[in-house]
Amino acid sequence: MDIKLFQQKLNEICEIAEENGKQLSQQQIREHFDESDLNTSQLVKILQYLKLKGITIEGAEKAAGASAPDAASTRDAKQEEFPGTRTALTAEEQAYLRDYMESFSPEGLDSEDLSSLFQAFADGDTAAEGELTQFYMAQAAQMAAELNCEEIYLADLIQEANLALLAALKESEPQEKDDTWMRGRIRSGILHAIEEQTQQKFRDDYLVSKVENLESAVKELTDDDDTTRFTIDELAVILDMNVDEIRDVLRLTGDDK
Repeated sequence: MDIKLFQQKLNEICEIAEENGKQLSQQQIREHFDESDLNTSQLVKILQYLKLKGITIEGAEKAAGASAPDAASTRDAKQEEFPGTRTALTAEEQAYLRDYMESFSPEGLDSEDLSSLFQAFADGDTAAEGELTQFYMAQAAQMAAELNCEEIYLADLIQEANLALLAALKESEPQEKDDTWMRGRIRSGILHAIEEQTQQKFRDDYLVSKVENLESAVKELTDDDDTTRFTIDELAVILDMNVDEIRDVLRLTGDDK
């Protein structure tokens, strides 16, 4: 399938889900992508992408043997939704985290200290802002480590957590900021970064698959001893692919000469 057409169909199915209250049936998904040249692995990735967008696949929970949750448990589950694939820290990541944490003071701040600092910060005390920044940079690193996933490197995730922290300190609302609010803003920043990276990985995987399919098809069309080279127009006819798509794929492989 042409990449642009694939993106269009993906956007269309998301729009259908929005119209249905963020719900889709398995039949709707199968019918929408029925004419696509996607394999089972790619279709699974589509389902993962839809779940990432907060779209419910009807029957998926029943197929998994899950019982219908009450309103409270549903709300808690949404709060704990994780857009990536959690994974334990590698030895290298553990070493990086240890080195990173050494730059911060081991002394912590209790709730009264934090309350005083937030109040001073609200009054415009730049020293208080500096202390809060140092304290929460360490907390942000720990939170990033706890939410470590396959889709993004720990160092990058810590950087995203710090950006969320700095952005939160610049926010005008709420006027009365506290520890719970700050941790929530940092966590949201981390999850947003993971979601963006997961979506990018989904798009990259699709492109990689197209490259592999094209390379495989070209090899099948030529014997080992055959030096025949097909033009892009000829490949487009043989492989039933868009000319522009083939050019894009060949650029990725370095074979666009």
